[in-house]
Amino acid sequence: MHRSVVFVSVVGAIAFAVFIALASTQTIVVPYFTPTTIEFSGLEKEYPVNGSISYTVSVKGYGSNCAILKVVTIHDGADVAFYRKADDCRYIEISYGPYNYTQNFSVDGPAVIGQAGEYVVQAEFEDQINGQKVVDSRSFIVK
Repeated sequence: MHRSVVFVSVVGAIAFAVFIALASTQTIVVPYFTPTTIEFSGLEKEYPVNGSISYTVSVKGYGSNCAILKVVTIHDGADVAFYRKADDCRYIEISYGPYNYTQNFSVDGPAVIGQAGEYVVQAEFEDQINGQKVVDSRSFIVK
């Protein structure tokens, strides 16, 4: 009898670990186990001086539809570009669900950086209802 209890415990622990791993990779969507992800698409590692820049920042995860998204481009410790979108939760019906707060921010076309150096694009996302906050960044060089 003792071996069967140990076997069931081990199998249960393995199943729970697999469940958490699948939720963490967003293979399955489970509230509170599905982390928010920030994705950068189209952001190159290097750009020429006065070259055109184009990229998208996407955020998705489980939570409410009331959120703040900030995307800042930083050079030499100073903000050189800034985007902020904040939902006014007083005027929307709050809802929850898987990938409920998919947000996108795009820099397209004529954005030109005229000064050489290293730049950092920092994206910050916060669910205003549950307070969940995620920050991620990418860097690029202008030569």
